[in-house]
Amino acid sequence: MINLERRKKILELLEKEGQVTTGELESKLGVTGATIRSDLREMDRDGAIVRYHGGAALADPGRLSSPNENYMRRSVMHVAEKMAIGRAAAKLVSDGETIFIDASSTTFYMIPFINHLENLTIVTNGIHTAMEIQRYSNFKTVMVGGVLRSHSGAIEGLLCEDMLRKISGDSYFVSGNGFSLAAGLTGNNFYELELKRRFAEKCRRRIALLDSSKLCNDSTSSFIPSEQVDVLITDSGIAPEQIHKIREAGIELIVAQMDDQNPNS
Repeated sequence: MINLERRKKILELLEKEGQVTTGELESKLGVTGATIRSDLREMDRDGAIVRYHGGAALADPGRLSSPNENYMRRSVMHVAEKMAIGRAAAKLVSDGETIFIDASSTTFYMIPFINHLENLTIVTNGIHTAMEIQRYSNFKTVMVGGVLRSHSGAIEGLLCEDMLRKISGDSYFVSGNGFSLAAGLTGNNFYELELKRRFAEKCRRRIALLDSSKLCNDSTSSFIPSEQVDVLITDSGIAPEQIHKIREAGIELIVAQMDDQNPNS
């Protein structure tokens, strides 16, 4: 079990239990106490948890200047919905394509569902995304350059602009902090949003992956207008009136079901 996968398991346990001892983590994850203590130190430093003698608890969201900026915390929110969305998104990818994937925790969940495909080229600005992709020898990974933002796992800025002039893709799989027909996809980090805009310009299709809690909610800044979103994938928590309005606006809407999310099925 790699570091990121193990630390996500720790967070999932904390989400359920509230707090957990080091001994319990050793037993449930099948690793040594030294490994667990190392994980907890790093996660405490990142602000995702609070470490205490003999165990850990989830950090108070108020401890972070912006809880939504912490990738580890976001990665264990709405997991069932993200897995369903990831499975649906994977069906839109074919052998031999070049796809762009952003650094979000939502798009991360599509990776296990595309691992059977061949000759994929994946362009990303996500550190965690790239680390997961490199586990598969049938993928070619292109990592864009830039500034790594603390705790987010995202590279941002336009130092990679020359690289982006030379590549293009079939589809861009992207998420955001919110979406509405009026504002489109929205977020709150201006530097990363500019890179998201450039990614969108370089791909033939723009596919938004959003759990239903983000629909009809706008964040600070728009980065892809709704009329430029070709496909929107969300979960079955979407309200019926939202389904009608989105489809009426000409966006292909896919409502992912959460009944079967096994990547191997």
